[in-house]
Amino acid sequence: MSLLLRGGSVVTQDASRRVIMGDVLVEDGRIAAVGAVDAAADEVIDCTRCAVLPGLINAHHHVANTLLRGIADDVPLEALLEKAFAVDAKFTRRDVQLGALLGCVEMIRSGTTSFHDLFYWEDEIARAVREAGMRGFLSWVTLDRGLTTQRGDPVKNADAFVSKHLGDPLVTPSVGVQGVYAASEETYVRAKEAADRHGVRMHTHVSETRPEVYGHVEKTGLRPVEWLEKIGFLSDRLLAAHAVWVTRNEVRALARHGVGVAHCPVSNMKLASGGVAPVPEMLEDGVRVSLGTDSPISNNGMDLFAEMKVAALLHKATRWDAGTMPAQTVLDLATVRAADALGVASELGSIEVGKRADLAVVSMRGAHTTPFYPANLISHLVYACRGSDVRATIVDGAVLMADGIVRTVDEADVVARAQETALELLEA
Repeated sequence: MSLLLRGGSVVTQDASRRVIMGDVLVEDGRIAAVGAVDAAADEVIDCTRCAVLPGLINAHHHVANTLLRGIADDVPLEALLEKAFAVDAKFTRRDVQLGALLGCVEMIRSGTTSFHDLFYWEDEIARAVREAGMRGFLSWVTLDRGLTTQRGDPVKNADAFVSKHLGDPLVTPSVGVQGVYAASEETYVRAKEAADRHGVRMHTHVSETRPEVYGHVEKTGLRPVEWLEKIGFLSDRLLAAHAVWVTRNEVRALARHGVGVAHCPVSNMKLASGGVAPVPEMLEDGVRVSLGTDSPISNNGMDLFAEMKVAALLHKATRWDAGTMPAQTVLDLATVRAADALGVASELGSIEVGKRADLAVVSMRGAHTTPFYPANLISHLVYACRGSDVRATIVDGAVLMADGIVRTVDEADVVARAQETALELLEA
């Protein structure tokens, strides 16, 4: 099966960050040629006055929580979690799959081709991923048994999930830990042992709020990153979400161990977590920073174009420096740096021959993206574009959405079922 994206502005995100006017040829799920392509293909998409990007990567998510969107707005994290847990306890496997499928449709529509999830019943989320055709990096969450609604031992559940899904072309399984406020040293050590046994990655929340940090200091004498380093949990196979309340020494520790960080500015701002993640310092010290939307409860949408804009503006405003976090740097967080943070930079994150064909075609024909010319292309992508500008989303060379039509699932049916299920959960 071949696909030709004809006549676009190809934002390669390669090492030189080249933008090439031309074509992208896809064969058997991989990028076969970039530039002037003189070849036929089974399907051709006209990309005139469009940007062709690597598919965006959402590095931190709880996708099944689409069903809880809007139930806990305008409240702090602690109140949000109380409301969320009350409804979450009613979730069935069917609910998790449906919530995940709804989230996949939303991401496909806005050019996101991969997401990194942290939840339980990830096997149901894997079903949704395969049905939608997206790429899922799925971490089964573990925490202390006395604090979970999961049946059985969360670490054993994570172990079984990873064993079942290793080698899946679209699902990359891994082991997650909720955070220091819900997991003891024993849980962290057992989770790491399970991940090491399978050679898979890990995912956890770290230093999201000030109470989390100072509560842990009171309990252990150490800040969360310091404690995780002490118990041997930090590694280059870990992606830590948030890292808002970290010191410069903790940033250096993250860099020293090769830990990736998922920056979630919209969620942190909406929950009024206080503080701003020191992303410029992380980048300066070599931390592999990426961008995430976090849960649909704390960030009602999952449009990474909106997330990119907020990420840029937040750091400019708080640093009093318009040159901080320029557009190219922020685009990197959603593409090539995200792939690096997830350990898949050899396969994803840029448009280069031989890489997997995960791509997004973004229209520059709207009033809000006019005038459009090569010099303002990257700035437009970060500051002007919206998820609704995406004309086509492609994963492994398969067109998941084109010209407003999602091809892999019946979108209207998914939306209708999700609406009905959410009302049932809230009324029960």
